[in-house]
Amino acid sequence: MMDKVLTDPRKLLAIDLKNKGINIDEICVPNRVYLLADDIFDYMVSLDCGEYRFPIGGMLWVLKDNPMVGFIKSMMCSPAIATQAEDLIACGVKELIHVGYAGGLQKNMNPGDIVITEGAYNDTAVARLYGFDYNFIESSSELSAELVKTMKVHQIMVSCGKTWTTDAGYHETVGQVLSYRNKAALCVEMEGVGLFTIAKYRECAASAIYIISDVFGDEEWLLGCSGEAIPNAVRAVLGVIA
Repeated sequence: MMDKVLTDPRKLLAIDLKNKGINIDEICVPNRVYLLADDIFDYMVSLDCGEYRFPIGGMLWVLKDNPMVGFIKSMMCSPAIATQAEDLIACGVKELIHVGYAGGLQKNMNPGDIVITEGAYNDTAVARLYGFDYNFIESSSELSAELVKTMKVHQIMVSCGKTWTTDAGYHETVGQVLSYRNKAALCVEMEGVGLFTIAKYRECAASAIYIISDVFGDEEWLLGCSGEAIPNAVRAVLGVIA
């Protein structure tokens, strides 16, 4: 049995919003929010498909032609995105989808590949602190399946599988890479477990779309910064969202 939790994100948000002249009980937030990595968010804004609406979890934008879908610049790493997710859910968001970058673990992966997650191997403290001391935290199977179907309708090739969430962004070792590769993890990222834990705890839905930005060989790290594969993947994914 978990100990009593003393904090309540909605209580703090109500005060913060009140100080900005906003009544938390009168706002209508999007049902679905995409949490976009830094430059992915910037590109989304440049498409002029949305407008800034709420100071919740950062700057929450909504699509101009569908105010029940929003997007926001995602926080980086599990503890930060977990807190951001808490804020969004506390105000009424029901579905959270992270769109970010990840390092490919399988030898057949290349920069620009797109992965939709089934959940993440847990190498972070967030899940344990929320009472889910599991080795693997699942994403929402229905939401992930919907994302795969939508991408296929738009003729975008994706892989669907497990990922590995780490808190150490510059400390993937040869042993870790081989271990998670053997567990069939497709890629390594830093937010999955944090996001999926909060969704599980708050009984909401969460999934993630990862664009492969680099690939781990047996004993080397291959960066994919040059070329158009990664920008093309970003444009393809955002074309579906927008």
